[in-house]
Amino acid sequence: MTKGPSVARGVAKAYEKLLSANLREEAPPWLHAMRSAPPADSLVREPTQFSTHGQLGFEKTAGQGNQGSRVHGTQIRRTLPKGCVAVSHQKARLRTKGNRPPKIFFPEDRLRREFYKNHPFEMYRPRILMELTGKTNQEWKQLTDGTGQVTGENVIRYQYYLMQDKGMTREAAYAQATQEFYAFRAREDAESNTAQQEARFYGARMLEKPFSARMLCLEEREIHRSTKVFMARAQEQQIRDTTADSLQPNVQK
Repeated sequence: MTKGPSVARGVAKAYEKLLSANLREEAPPWLHAMRSAPPADSLVREPTQFSTHGQLGFEKTAGQGNQGSRVHGTQIRRTLPKGCVAVSHQKARLRTKGNRPPKIFFPEDRLRREFYKNHPFEMYRPRILMELTGKTNQEWKQLTDGTGQVTGENVIRYQYYLMQDKGMTREAAYAQATQEFYAFRAREDAESNTAQQEARFYGARMLEKPFSARMLCLEEREIHRSTKVFMARAQEQQIRDTTADSLQPNVQK
């Protein structure tokens, strides 16, 4: 069923005709608003395929002559009874495409997929979302952005900068960006390990979660208890073996 044009679009024109014919004394306040911003068209998609039932050649019955026997070189092999109409199986495939929003692509999307495919664990690293500088348009001439942290997004932005401003290929820019990223991660891990060693040297104790500490305490207690049980069983087995060895010569006599 075909839906006609929107009725709301003709309200302003109809009222203007009433004003021109002196059937209304003054224009209402909404008339100027409808002139400047008219209502939108109907959101219902108009059909692109119309019904042609009984109008095509292959839909004609056999009693109407041989005019419908051939359609574009295709021969109808069977004769249809009187009153029956041949139905094309291809009409079931003629479907109109629905209204879909266009896909939005950014040039960094491909770089982002490639980086996180090779470095999946970078997505689990915590990030600082607070903006310290407030800059919205930043030039990524270096890997770090001044916040002291380097994430996968820094690598992607820096690689895109090398491709656009330096004229490097995607592979060369990726190699240079990841090389600097690996060096920064290695330096960061070395600093963290050195800080932990210095803290332990001066008597600091690393903080642990209460639940983890309790579970470790219970596990150690169970290990000590199991060790005592195993040692007691081993001593009993040793005593049995010694007693059996001492009684064996008397049995032979």
